[in-house]
Amino acid sequence: MPPRSSQPAPFQGNDRYHLRRRKKTKALAKKPWAFLAYIAGDNDLSDYGLEDIFEMCETGASPKLHAAVEIDTRGDHTGSIRYEISEPDATGEAHPVEIERLPEMDSGAPKTLHGFLDWGLGRYAADKRLVVIWNHGAGFRTVDRDIAFDDYGSSLDMNEIESVLRQAGFGGENRIQVLGFDACLMNMLEVVHHLRGLVDVVVGSEQIEPGDGWPYEAVLQVMHGNPSPAQLSQQIVQSYIADYQARGDRNVTQSAIAVDATDKAAAALGKLGQALAGSLAAIGASLQPIRTEVQSYRFADYVDLVHLAQLIDANINDPAIRTHSRAVIQATNAAVLANGRFGEEVDHSNGLSVWLPAERGLFLAHRSKYRALHCSTAHPGWLQFLDAYHSQ
Repeated sequence: MPPRSSQPAPFQGNDRYHLRRRKKTKALAKKPWAFLAYIAGDNDLSDYGLEDIFEMCETGASPKLHAAVEIDTRGDHTGSIRYEISEPDATGEAHPVEIERLPEMDSGAPKTLHGFLDWGLGRYAADKRLVVIWNHGAGFRTVDRDIAFDDYGSSLDMNEIESVLRQAGFGGENRIQVLGFDACLMNMLEVVHHLRGLVDVVVGSEQIEPGDGWPYEAVLQVMHGNPSPAQLSQQIVQSYIADYQARGDRNVTQSAIAVDATDKAAAALGKLGQALAGSLAAIGASLQPIRTEVQSYRFADYVDLVHLAQLIDANINDPAIRTHSRAVIQATNAAVLANGRFGEEVDHSNGLSVWLPAERGLFLAHRSKYRALHCSTAHPGWLQFLDAYHSQ
Protein backbone atom coordinates (compact mmCIF):
# COMPACT_ATOMS: atom_id res chain seq x y z
CA MET A 1 0.00 0.00 0.00
CA PRO A 2 1.52 3.35 -0.95
CA PRO A 3 2.11 5.90 1.79
CA ARG A 4 -0.05 8.93 2.40
CA SER A 5 0.48 11.70 4.94
CA SER A 6 -1.13 14.77 6.53
CA GLN A 7 -4.03 12.89 8.07
CA PRO A 8 -6.91 14.94 9.51
CA ALA A 9 -8.63 14.18 12.80
CA PRO A 10 -11.54 11.76 12.26
CA PHE A 11 -14.46 13.55 10.58
CA GLN A 12 -13.44 16.93 11.99
CA GLY A 13 -14.95 19.64 9.81
CA ASN A 14 -16.14 17.13 7.22
CA ASP A 15 -19.39 18.02 5.44
CA ARG A 16 -19.94 14.65 3.74
CA TYR A 17 -21.28 12.98 6.85
CA HIS A 18 -22.66 14.30 10.11
CA LEU A 19 -20.99 12.70 13.10
CA ARG A 20 -23.52 11.58 15.69
CA ARG A 21 -22.72 10.61 19.24
CA ARG A 22 -24.50 8.57 21.84
CA LYS A 23 -23.57 6.95 25.09
CA LYS A 24 -22.23 3.43 25.28
CA THR A 25 -25.09 0.93 25.54
CA LYS A 26 -25.53 -2.78 26.11
CA ALA A 27 -25.82 -5.49 23.47
CA LEU A 28 -28.08 -4.68 20.56
CA ALA A 29 -30.73 -6.94 19.06
CA LYS A 30 -29.33 -9.93 17.21
CA LYS A 31 -28.96 -9.72 13.43
CA PRO A 32 -27.88 -12.26 10.77
CA TRP A 33 -24.50 -10.57 10.19
CA ALA A 34 -22.05 -8.35 12.05
CA PHE A 35 -19.27 -6.47 10.25
CA LEU A 36 -16.39 -5.56 12.60
CA ALA A 37 -13.38 -3.67 11.21
CA TYR A 38 -10.18 -3.15 13.22
CA ILE A 39 -8.48 -0.23 11.46
CA ALA A 40 -4.93 -0.02 12.78
CA GLY A 41 -4.18 3.31 11.14
CA ASP A 42 -1.56 4.89 13.40
CA ASN A 43 0.83 4.99 10.45
CA ASP A 44 1.11 6.31 6.88
CA LEU A 45 -2.24 4.72 5.92
CA SER A 46 -4.25 6.82 8.36
CA ASP A 47 -6.22 8.84 5.82
CA TYR A 48 -7.11 5.68 3.89
CA GLY A 49 -8.75 4.39 7.06
CA LEU A 50 -10.93 7.46 7.27
CA GLU A 51 -11.88 7.15 3.62
CA ASP A 52 -12.89 3.54 4.19
CA ILE A 53 -15.30 4.63 6.90
CA PHE A 54 -16.79 7.08 4.38
CA GLU A 55 -17.18 4.12 1.99
CA MET A 56 -19.02 2.12 4.66
CA CYS A 57 -21.42 5.04 5.09
CA GLU A 58 -22.20 4.98 1.37
CA THR A 59 -24.15 1.79 2.15
CA GLY A 60 -24.67 1.74 5.92
CA ALA A 61 -26.03 -0.97 8.17
CA SER A 62 -29.41 -2.67 7.68
CA PRO A 63 -31.96 -4.77 9.56
CA LYS A 64 -29.78 -7.76 8.63
CA LEU A 65 -26.39 -6.16 9.35
CA HIS A 66 -24.59 -4.58 12.28
CA ALA A 67 -21.52 -2.56 11.21
CA ALA A 68 -18.88 -1.17 13.54
CA VAL A 69 -15.30 0.09 13.43
CA GLU A 70 -12.45 0.84 15.78
CA ILE A 71 -9.91 3.20 14.24
CA ASP A 72 -6.56 4.40 15.51
CA THR A 73 -5.26 7.31 13.45
CA ARG A 74 -2.09 9.32 13.13
CA GLY A 75 -2.35 13.10 13.28
CA ASP A 76 -4.26 15.62 15.33
CA HIS A 77 -6.43 13.14 17.22
CA THR A 78 -4.85 11.14 20.04
CA GLY A 79 -6.33 7.75 20.80
CA SER A 80 -8.85 5.49 19.09
CA ILE A 81 -12.54 5.86 18.34
CA ARG A 82 -15.22 3.20 18.13
CA TYR A 83 -17.88 4.00 15.54
CA GLU A 84 -21.14 2.33 14.74
CA ILE A 85 -22.21 2.68 11.11
CA SER A 86 -25.91 3.56 11.20
CA GLU A 87 -28.67 2.43 8.90
CA PRO A 88 -29.55 5.09 6.30
CA ASP A 89 -31.79 7.77 7.76
CA ALA A 90 -34.87 9.37 6.19
CA THR A 91 -32.64 11.28 3.77
CA GLY A 92 -30.95 8.06 2.64
CA GLU A 93 -27.65 8.81 4.41
CA ALA A 94 -25.84 6.56 6.87
CA HIS A 95 -23.56 8.04 9.52
CA PRO A 96 -20.58 7.08 11.68
CA VAL A 97 -22.01 7.16 15.19
CA GLU A 98 -19.37 7.69 17.84
CA ILE A 99 -19.82 5.09 20.57
CA GLU A 100 -16.63 5.46 22.57
CA ARG A 101 -13.34 7.37 22.63
CA LEU A 102 -10.34 5.48 23.94
CA PRO A 103 -6.96 6.69 25.20
CA GLU A 104 -3.86 6.28 23.05
CA MET A 105 -2.99 2.59 22.70
CA ASP A 106 -0.69 0.43 20.63
CA SER A 107 -2.88 -0.91 17.81
CA GLY A 108 -0.21 -3.55 17.16
CA ALA A 109 -0.59 -4.97 20.67
CA PRO A 110 -2.60 -8.17 21.20
CA LYS A 111 -4.52 -6.67 24.13
CA THR A 112 -5.79 -3.83 21.90
CA LEU A 113 -7.19 -6.21 19.29
CA HIS A 114 -8.65 -8.34 22.06
CA GLY A 115 -10.34 -5.30 23.55
CA PHE A 116 -11.93 -4.49 20.21
CA LEU A 117 -13.21 -8.03 19.73
CA ASP A 118 -14.51 -8.19 23.28
CA TRP A 119 -16.45 -4.97 22.69
CA GLY A 120 -17.67 -5.88 19.21
CA LEU A 121 -18.77 -9.41 20.10
CA GLY A 122 -20.52 -8.19 23.22
CA ARG A 123 -22.39 -5.31 21.62
CA TYR A 124 -23.23 -6.68 18.17
CA ALA A 125 -24.97 -10.03 18.54
CA ALA A 126 -25.09 -11.90 15.22
CA ASP A 127 -25.39 -15.33 13.67
CA LYS A 128 -22.39 -14.72 11.40
CA ARG A 129 -19.45 -12.32 11.49
CA LEU A 130 -17.01 -10.73 9.09
CA VAL A 131 -13.99 -9.47 11.04
CA VAL A 132 -11.48 -7.33 9.15
CA ILE A 133 -7.91 -6.66 10.27
CA TRP A 134 -6.89 -3.57 8.31
CA ASN A 135 -3.36 -2.25 7.91
CA HIS A 136 -0.04 -2.89 6.25
CA GLY A 137 0.72 -6.58 5.93
CA ALA A 138 3.85 -8.66 5.39
CA GLY A 139 2.80 -12.29 5.64
CA PHE A 140 4.74 -13.97 8.42
CA ARG A 141 8.38 -13.15 8.04
CA THR A 142 9.29 -9.63 9.12
CA VAL A 143 10.97 -9.33 12.49
CA ASP A 144 8.27 -7.16 14.06
CA ARG A 145 6.04 -6.03 11.19
CA ASP A 146 3.60 -8.78 10.18
CA ILE A 147 0.25 -6.97 10.29
CA ALA A 148 -1.42 -4.08 12.19
CA PHE A 149 1.71 -1.89 12.26
CA ASP A 150 1.63 0.95 14.77
CA ASP A 151 4.38 3.42 13.92
CA TYR A 152 4.60 4.32 17.60
CA GLY A 153 4.25 0.78 18.90
CA SER A 154 4.43 -2.76 17.57
CA SER A 155 2.54 -5.16 15.30
CA LEU A 156 0.81 -8.52 15.43
CA ASP A 157 2.29 -11.82 14.29
CA MET A 158 0.33 -14.96 13.52
CA ASN A 159 0.82 -16.54 16.94
CA GLU A 160 -0.47 -13.37 18.59
CA ILE A 161 -3.53 -13.25 16.33
CA GLU A 162 -4.23 -16.91 17.08
CA SER A 163 -3.90 -16.28 20.81
CA VAL A 164 -6.23 -13.25 20.68
CA LEU A 165 -8.89 -15.18 18.79
CA ARG A 166 -8.77 -17.99 21.34
CA GLN A 167 -8.97 -15.51 24.22
CA ALA A 168 -11.99 -13.94 22.52
CA GLY A 169 -13.75 -17.32 22.71
CA PHE A 170 -13.27 -18.64 19.20
CA GLY A 171 -12.57 -22.30 18.59
CA GLY A 172 -14.52 -25.52 18.17
CA GLU A 173 -18.02 -24.75 16.90
CA ASN A 174 -17.68 -21.02 17.61
CA ARG A 175 -15.70 -19.56 14.74
CA ILE A 176 -15.34 -16.35 12.80
CA GLN A 177 -17.19 -17.08 9.59
CA VAL A 178 -15.04 -14.73 7.49
CA LEU A 179 -11.75 -13.11 8.50
CA GLY A 180 -10.57 -10.41 6.12
CA PHE A 181 -6.97 -9.28 5.84
CA ASP A 182 -7.29 -5.87 4.19
CA ALA A 183 -3.51 -5.74 3.99
CA CYS A 184 -0.65 -6.77 1.74
CA LEU A 185 0.80 -10.24 1.19
CA MET A 186 -1.28 -12.14 3.75
CA ASN A 187 -2.82 -15.00 1.74
CA MET A 188 -0.06 -17.51 2.28
CA LEU A 189 -0.77 -21.18 2.91
CA GLU A 190 1.26 -20.94 6.11
CA VAL A 191 -0.68 -17.92 7.40
CA VAL A 192 -4.16 -19.22 6.58
CA HIS A 193 -3.43 -22.71 7.89
CA HIS A 194 -2.34 -21.19 11.21
CA LEU A 195 -5.96 -20.15 11.85
CA ARG A 196 -7.53 -23.61 11.46
CA GLY A 197 -10.26 -24.23 13.98
CA LEU A 198 -10.80 -20.52 14.57
CA VAL A 199 -11.95 -19.17 11.20
CA ASP A 200 -14.01 -20.68 8.39
CA VAL A 201 -12.87 -18.49 5.48
CA VAL A 202 -9.96 -16.06 5.05
CA VAL A 203 -10.09 -13.34 2.38
CA GLY A 204 -6.88 -11.54 1.47
CA SER A 205 -4.20 -10.92 -1.13
CA GLU A 206 -1.10 -12.75 -2.30
CA GLN A 207 0.31 -9.50 -3.69
CA ILE A 208 0.49 -6.05 -2.15
CA GLU A 209 -2.79 -4.11 -2.01
CA PRO A 210 -3.21 -0.53 -3.27
CA GLY A 211 -3.80 2.04 -0.56
CA ASP A 212 -7.56 2.13 -1.19
CA GLY A 213 -7.89 -1.48 -0.08
CA TRP A 214 -11.30 -3.11 -0.12
CA PRO A 215 -14.39 -1.45 -1.66
CA TYR A 216 -16.39 -1.33 1.56
CA GLU A 217 -19.54 0.14 0.10
CA ALA A 218 -19.81 -2.98 -2.09
CA VAL A 219 -18.94 -5.35 0.78
CA LEU A 220 -21.68 -3.99 3.04
CA GLN A 221 -24.17 -4.02 0.15
CA VAL A 222 -23.58 -7.75 -0.32
CA MET A 223 -24.05 -8.31 3.41
CA HIS A 224 -27.48 -6.66 3.25
CA GLY A 225 -28.67 -9.73 1.36
CA ASN A 226 -27.71 -12.12 4.18
CA PRO A 227 -25.35 -14.27 2.07
CA SER A 228 -23.67 -17.45 3.21
CA PRO A 229 -20.02 -17.04 4.31
CA ALA A 230 -18.86 -18.63 1.05
CA GLN A 231 -21.08 -16.34 -1.04
CA LEU A 232 -19.90 -13.26 0.84
CA SER A 233 -16.24 -14.23 0.45
CA GLN A 234 -16.64 -14.84 -3.27
CA GLN A 235 -18.40 -11.50 -3.73
CA ILE A 236 -15.65 -9.65 -1.84
CA VAL A 237 -13.07 -11.12 -4.23
CA GLN A 238 -15.14 -10.23 -7.29
CA SER A 239 -15.90 -6.69 -6.06
CA TYR A 240 -12.26 -6.04 -5.19
CA ILE A 241 -10.99 -7.04 -8.64
CA ALA A 242 -13.82 -5.23 -10.45
CA ASP A 243 -13.09 -2.06 -8.48
CA TYR A 244 -9.44 -1.98 -9.54
CA GLN A 245 -10.25 -2.94 -13.12
CA ALA A 246 -12.59 0.07 -13.26
CA ARG A 247 -9.80 2.27 -11.90
CA GLY A 248 -7.23 0.80 -14.29
CA ASP A 249 -5.06 -0.10 -11.29
CA ARG A 250 -3.27 -3.27 -12.39
CA ASN A 251 -1.44 -6.17 -10.79
CA VAL A 252 -3.80 -6.84 -7.92
CA THR A 253 -4.89 -10.12 -6.39
CA GLN A 254 -7.56 -11.23 -3.93
CA SER A 255 -8.70 -14.70 -2.90
CA ALA A 256 -11.01 -16.50 -0.50
CA ILE A 257 -9.70 -19.61 1.24
CA ALA A 258 -11.57 -22.38 3.06
CA VAL A 259 -9.37 -22.59 6.13
CA ASP A 260 -9.98 -26.22 7.15
CA ALA A 261 -9.18 -27.36 3.61
CA THR A 262 -5.65 -26.00 3.93
CA ASP A 263 -4.68 -29.03 6.02
CA LYS A 264 -4.72 -31.26 2.93
CA ALA A 265 -2.74 -28.67 0.99
CA ALA A 266 -0.19 -28.37 3.81
CA ALA A 267 0.10 -32.15 4.06
CA ALA A 268 0.63 -32.43 0.31
CA LEU A 269 3.25 -29.67 0.43
CA GLY A 270 5.04 -31.49 3.23
CA LYS A 271 5.22 -34.69 1.18
CA LEU A 272 6.46 -32.76 -1.84
CA GLY A 273 9.13 -31.15 0.31
CA GLN A 274 10.30 -34.53 1.58
CA ALA A 275 10.50 -35.88 -1.97
CA LEU A 276 12.46 -32.84 -3.16
CA ALA A 277 14.85 -33.01 -0.21
CA GLY A 278 15.49 -36.72 -0.81
CA SER A 279 16.34 -36.15 -4.48
CA LEU A 280 18.15 -32.84 -4.18
CA ALA A 281 21.49 -34.08 -5.47
CA ALA A 282 19.86 -35.24 -8.70
CA ILE A 283 17.41 -32.39 -9.27
CA GLY A 284 19.25 -29.40 -7.81
CA ALA A 285 20.14 -27.97 -11.21
CA SER A 286 16.49 -27.97 -12.24
CA LEU A 287 15.33 -25.91 -9.28
CA GLN A 288 17.07 -22.65 -10.12
CA PRO A 289 15.20 -21.97 -13.39
CA ILE A 290 11.96 -22.93 -11.65
CA ARG A 291 12.74 -20.48 -8.86
CA THR A 292 13.42 -17.78 -11.47
CA GLU A 293 10.24 -18.41 -13.45
CA VAL A 294 7.72 -18.94 -10.66
CA GLN A 295 5.13 -16.24 -9.89
CA SER A 296 6.47 -14.09 -7.06
CA TYR A 297 5.29 -10.95 -5.28
CA ARG A 298 6.64 -7.79 -3.64
CA PHE A 299 8.50 -10.08 -1.28
CA ALA A 300 10.25 -12.23 -3.87
CA ASP A 301 10.49 -15.15 -1.44
CA TYR A 302 6.68 -15.43 -1.49
CA VAL A 303 5.68 -17.44 -4.57
CA ASP A 304 2.38 -18.80 -5.86
CA LEU A 305 2.01 -22.37 -4.62
CA VAL A 306 0.04 -23.82 -7.54
CA HIS A 307 2.32 -22.23 -10.14
CA LEU A 308 5.36 -23.58 -8.28
CA ALA A 309 3.91 -27.10 -8.26
CA GLN A 310 3.00 -26.82 -11.95
CA LEU A 311 6.57 -25.85 -12.83
CA ILE A 312 7.99 -28.70 -10.74
CA ASP A 313 5.65 -31.16 -12.45
CA ALA A 314 6.64 -29.89 -15.90
CA ASN A 315 10.39 -29.67 -15.36
CA ILE A 316 11.49 -32.40 -12.95
CA ASN A 317 11.38 -35.89 -14.44
CA ASP A 318 10.85 -37.86 -11.26
CA PRO A 319 7.64 -39.91 -10.88
CA ALA A 320 7.35 -39.50 -7.11
CA ILE A 321 7.96 -35.76 -7.24
CA ARG A 322 5.44 -35.37 -10.03
CA THR A 323 2.84 -37.32 -8.06
CA HIS A 324 3.33 -35.08 -5.04
CA SER A 325 3.35 -31.87 -7.08
CA ARG A 326 0.02 -32.82 -8.65
CA ALA A 327 -1.38 -33.57 -5.21
CA VAL A 328 -0.34 -30.05 -4.11
CA ILE A 329 -2.14 -28.55 -7.11
CA GLN A 330 -5.31 -30.53 -6.47
CA ALA A 331 -5.43 -29.85 -2.70
CA THR A 332 -4.60 -26.16 -3.03
CA ASN A 333 -7.20 -25.57 -5.73
CA ALA A 334 -9.76 -27.34 -3.55
CA ALA A 335 -9.05 -24.88 -0.69
CA VAL A 336 -9.52 -21.79 -2.88
CA LEU A 337 -13.18 -20.75 -2.89
CA ALA A 338 -12.56 -17.76 -5.16
CA ASN A 339 -9.50 -16.29 -6.84
CA GLY A 340 -9.18 -12.97 -8.60
CA ARG A 341 -6.25 -11.34 -10.38
CA PHE A 342 -5.81 -8.43 -12.72
CA GLY A 343 -2.60 -7.53 -14.53
CA GLU A 344 0.18 -9.29 -16.39
CA GLU A 345 2.55 -9.23 -13.40
CA VAL A 346 0.21 -11.47 -11.38
CA ASP A 347 -1.06 -13.63 -14.23
CA HIS A 348 0.02 -16.89 -12.55
CA SER A 349 -1.62 -16.16 -9.20
CA ASN A 350 -3.91 -18.94 -8.01
CA GLY A 351 -4.93 -17.86 -4.52
CA LEU A 352 -2.23 -19.00 -2.07
CA SER A 353 1.47 -18.26 -1.85
CA VAL A 354 4.19 -20.21 -0.04
CA TRP A 355 7.63 -19.36 1.34
CA LEU A 356 10.52 -20.13 -1.02
CA PRO A 357 13.53 -17.97 -0.10
CA ALA A 358 16.33 -17.99 -2.66
CA GLU A 359 18.98 -16.51 -0.37
CA ARG A 360 20.46 -18.48 2.52
CA GLY A 361 20.80 -15.41 4.72
CA LEU A 362 17.11 -14.56 4.35
CA PHE A 363 16.13 -18.14 5.10
CA LEU A 364 18.24 -18.34 8.24
CA ALA A 365 17.02 -14.96 9.47
CA HIS A 366 13.39 -16.12 9.48
CA ARG A 367 13.66 -19.88 9.90
CA SER A 368 12.80 -19.94 13.61
CA LYS A 369 9.70 -17.83 13.05
CA TYR A 370 8.62 -20.06 10.17
CA ARG A 371 9.20 -23.16 12.27
CA ALA A 372 6.75 -21.82 14.87
CA LEU A 373 3.86 -21.80 12.38
CA HIS A 374 1.46 -24.75 12.59
CA CYS A 375 2.05 -25.58 8.94
CA SER A 376 5.68 -26.38 9.75
CA THR A 377 5.04 -28.24 12.99
CA ALA A 378 2.22 -30.40 11.63
CA HIS A 379 3.71 -30.97 8.17
CA PRO A 380 7.48 -30.36 8.43
CA GLY A 381 8.46 -31.69 5.01
CA TRP A 382 8.61 -28.29 3.30
CA LEU A 383 10.92 -26.93 6.00
CA GLN A 384 13.05 -30.06 5.59
CA PHE A 385 13.38 -29.21 1.91
CA LEU A 386 14.28 -25.59 2.65
CA ASP A 387 16.91 -26.77 5.16
CA ALA A 388 18.43 -29.12 2.59
CA TYR A 389 18.22 -26.55 -0.22
CA HIS A 390 20.08 -23.93 1.81
CA SER A 391 22.67 -26.37 3.11
CA GLN A 392 24.15 -26.99 -0.33
